[in-house]
Amino acid sequence: MTLQTGQHADNAMASTALLGSGIVLVWNDIDEAGRAQFYEWHDKEHIPERLAIPGFKRGRRLRRAGHSPEWLTMYEAADLDVMSSPEYMTRLNTPTPATTKTLTYFRNTSRAVCRPVFSVGESTGGHVLAIRIDRAASSDATPEAYLRDVAFPQAMASTGVLACHLFASDQASFLDTEESRTRAFDVPAWIVLVEASTEEAAERAREWIDAPQLRDAGLRPRPDAAVYALEICRLGASSRST
Repeated sequence: MTLQTGQHADNAMASTALLGSGIVLVWNDIDEAGRAQFYEWHDKEHIPERLAIPGFKRGRRLRRAGHSPEWLTMYEAADLDVMSSPEYMTRLNTPTPATTKTLTYFRNTSRAVCRPVFSVGESTGGHVLAIRIDRAASSDATPEAYLRDVAFPQAMASTGVLACHLFASDQASFLDTEESRTRAFDVPAWIVLVEASTEEAAERAREWIDAPQLRDAGLRPRPDAAVYALEICRLGASSRST
């Protein structure tokens, strides 16, 4: 099967489990010396701080014990404009002392501000298969056609798979801010997330997503894909029921 380039379908976001059309995805390890501080800061300061910014809908952190990178954090927002809003830029350019200190412990970090390209499924899961995909320098192909027409339908037909999402990184990933200067990070071109009710179901989906068709088109799924388990979920003020 030949992968095709092009814009995503107009109905790509219809009836999905996502809470908006913008998302920040962060993978990281933590130096052992900063592990306790990371949990204290992330649980009680950072996630609440981000979810207090207008437009942020939900924050989730997931972990794969013994894997590198160990954590995956997901911040969903109403749209990509939230990622360059004055309120968000203020936070990125005036990080708290705890933020500045904790980020020095980050290792093996990826950070991408993304837009959803194609998404199916209406439920979130406690287990998420996360695959970062890089593009070969000579290729302008996208994984959309193969994932939309072949891999995602196969995965969704499997018991326990609840949703599949394809994201493309946005230029907002590369904004120079005070916070971004505190640590080195890379930006993957594409990200696939498969949400499932069990670890086994999420792991099974890997065989359809990480397929030869992607490599044949000049796309490179990273070998460190993993199934992460949910540690914390918090809704933004505008997403909470009254």
